[in-house]
Amino acid sequence: MLQVGHYIDFNDSKLIIKRSIRLEHLKPNFDTNIMKQWTGADTLLKKDGWLYCCETIQNAIIFNPEDDI
Repeated sequence: MLQVGHYIDFNDSKLIIKRSIRLEHLKPNFDTNIMKQWTGADTLLKKDGWLYCCETIQNAIIFNPEDDI
């Protein structure tokens, strides 16, 4: 099982796991949009009987305080 706070590389993106839930604890055909809203996730992944609620890490812009923005 992957742990909350771990990172996953998926489809050329880096994701952070916000929550992991055993699939057996969920109702069949649960509403994925509600799950995303509830967990603050934008991506849901299933693996080995677990549902991973993940958030895509967006590209950051790094700047120096001396730079004009």
